[in-house]
Amino acid sequence: MKLLYLTPGCFDKGGISRYSRYQISSLREILGNGNVQVYSLLGPDGESFEEPFDVDWYSGGKGFFKKTAFVLRIGVTSFIHRPLIIWSAHVSFSAVIKIIAWLIGAQTVVNEYGIEAWSGLSWDADWGLKKVTHVVTDSHFTARYLENEGFRPKGSIVVLWDCVDLDKFSPGNPNQKVIAKYGIPDPARGVNILTLGRMGRGADYKGYSRLLEVFMKVTDEMPELRLIYAGRGELVENLREKARQLGLENRVFFTGMVFEEDLVDIYRSSHIFSLVSERGVGRGEGIPLTPLEAAACGVPILVGNQDGSQEAVVDGVNGFIIDPFDLESHAQAIVMLAKDPFLRERFGYAARKKIEDNFSYFTFREKHRPLLQQWMSDKMYHY
Repeated sequence: MKLLYLTPGCFDKGGISRYSRYQISSLREILGNGNVQVYSLLGPDGESFEEPFDVDWYSGGKGFFKKTAFVLRIGVTSFIHRPLIIWSAHVSFSAVIKIIAWLIGAQTVVNEYGIEAWSGLSWDADWGLKKVTHVVTDSHFTARYLENEGFRPKGSIVVLWDCVDLDKFSPGNPNQKVIAKYGIPDPARGVNILTLGRMGRGADYKGYSRLLEVFMKVTDEMPELRLIYAGRGELVENLREKARQLGLENRVFFTGMVFEEDLVDIYRSSHIFSLVSERGVGRGEGIPLTPLEAAACGVPILVGNQDGSQEAVVDGVNGFIIDPFDLESHAQAIVMLAKDPFLRERFGYAARKKIEDNFSYFTFREKHRPLLQQWMSDKMYHY
């Protein structure tokens, strides 16, 4: 069985790129490397994931000529190799793959993460999303939204939750050299609240600024609390200046860019992880990966109730689900966990168990297997 997989980019550290890498690896392991061709619009650059990842071809940019070259390459490859499935990691390619697949008789699959749909799709992406053979989402929230808004028939969307490498992300004591490298205060001498992600322009819907306001509410009551922002981007300087204005510069820490090899120790240095996102035009999540990785490391997680984030949490068991704008409830959840190390331990154990049960790479990969069986002809391929 031949499968052509298209992605806008699978080299950067964003959640969609990570999802794509896990999905590509799953498809390669099930079908064999030689049966899965991977084309990426963007190529690796100075901001890329440090570990190498193989693709068959990439265009290397978003400009008109690069996009044109990408579409032409897809078309030529499809007519030469005749894949049975053309799979797009992003809805922006949905119309292109639908047209090409119609010409060669292939099935089409599109990943849709939600934010694009409720932020307003272009006319071609809207048409393509409605016309492709299959749609995959990373959360039940997104699936319900797409079905309720008429993008897809009821019950037609496949939900494949994101996943975590459980061998890499696991509970344990952080490497002291790593946390010293990033200027993180010793977790043995206080309680560390962590948030982590790319803090670029437009990313504040993930709750970075609100978290600082929440932290300000509890600092007098909890002098042992420290807040760590891990990641870099344009928001960092704004947050740093706001912390200074609030007199919190000695209790709010900024790591800058985190290298992949150090990521697990950053999570392990925390006692509470917070990513309470809001949803709206240009805002929202399917299931963000960072809370899953934190939970895999045995850290209680705080997430928002407006998007798919809540599917990773059993409220009051492995974390808390919070209204993004209810800063008082957010503060109370932090205080409750910060004051009670036994509660944190219990939540942390449950957080890890939830990931093991529902969000492992093995589970993610094996959920692809029956889909591929269903989507292809038994005469063309047998497992």
